Amino acid sequence: MAVRNSNIDRLLAAFAHQKLDRVPNFEILIDPRSVSHILGRRTTDTLWTLPPADARRVAETVGQDAIACSLTWMHSPQGSVLTEADADRIVVPDPAGARAKVKAYLDALAGGRVGLCARLSSPLTLTYMTTAPVPIESFMMLLYDDRPLIERLMDLYLDYHLRVIEAVCDLPYHFYYIGDDLSSTTGPLISPAMLAELWAPRAARLVKAALATGRPVLFHCCGMQAPILPYLADWGVQAVHPVQPVANDIYQVHAQYGDRLTLVGNIDVAGALSFGTPEAVRAETREHIERLAGNGGYVVCSSHSIIDSVIPENYLAMVEATHEYGVYA
Repeated sequence: MAVRNSNIDRLLAAFAHQKLDRVPNFEILIDPRSVSHILGRRTTDTLWTLPPADARRVAETVGQDAIACSLTWMHSPQGSVLTEADADRIVVPDPAGARAKVKAYLDALAGGRVGLCARLSSPLTLTYMTTAPVPIESFMMLLYDDRPLIERLMDLYLDYHLRVIEAVCDLPYHFYYIGDDLSSTTGPLISPAMLAELWAPRAARLVKAALATGRPVLFHCCGMQAPILPYLADWGVQAVHPVQPVANDIYQVHAQYGDRLTLVGNIDVAGALSFGTPEAVRAETREHIERLAGNGGYVVCSSHSIIDSVIPENYLAMVEATHEYGVYA
C-alpha cells in the first residue's frame, strides 16, 4: 500500500477555514479490522492503543494529517458511584503522567509531518458513565435525587482535565480533541436548562483553557448537535465532529455555521462505509467535498470513527476519493 502525503499544516489550515493543497482526511479512531488491513498484519490494537510508531505508520499510509494521544481518564469500573461514600473512594491519577505519554508520541512523530492532538473529555459523559448501578439511567435519576453528587463528579473530571492541560501545555502538540456525548439522535440527553446550568459552564472552562494555550479545539459530540453548536461557536471552538447524518443535516449546519465552524465527518458509518460499495463511498465523499469544502472548512471523516463494521476497502475508497477530488484549484 503506497504511503500518502501527511501534513499537519493541511489540517490546521482547514480548522482556520484556509486551503493548503487538498481537503484533509482525519479519523480520531480506527479499530483493529482496518488497522490490520493497513499494516498488513493481524492486530487487536486500535489507533489509540498501537505503539506510537505504528500509529504514525497507519496515518502516513492513508495520508492522515494527525493522530491522537488519548489523555482522558474515567474512574473504573463503570457504573460504580451511587453515593458520596462511593465518590470518596475514587483515586484520581496524577495528571503529570500525561507528559510522558505525549513525549512518547512526539518522539515517534519526529522528522515527519504527522501532527499530534491531545484527546480530552468534557465532564458530562464521564459522569453519566460513572454513576451506578446503570450508567446513563442512574445519572438521570441522580440528577433529581442527588444533584450535589452529580456536580461533585463533574467537577472532579473537569479539574483533572484542566490539570492535564496545565501539565502538558508546554509540549509541541498541535490541537485538542475534546469529546462529550450530550445527545441522542433525537435531542439532548438533559433539558436545555440543565445543559445551561450543569454542562455549559464546565465545558466552557475546559474549552477556554485549551484555547488559551494557542491551539485549536475540535469538539466531538455524537447525536444531534444543534443544541450545543451555539455554545461552541460562541466559545471560539474551531471545528466540530462527527456531524452524524442520522441526527444532523450537514448541509444545513454548513449554511448556518460554516463560516465559524469547520465540519469534520458525516461520511456515513451506518450506511455506505459499512454496508455499501467502494463506488458508493467514493460518490458520497465526492459530494461532500464539492458541497462543503469550498471555503476550506471541511475535513473528510467518517460519521463516528472507523469501527469494525466498516469494510476496510470502503474506508480506503473514502481516502482515495479525498485525495482525488479534494485537490484545491
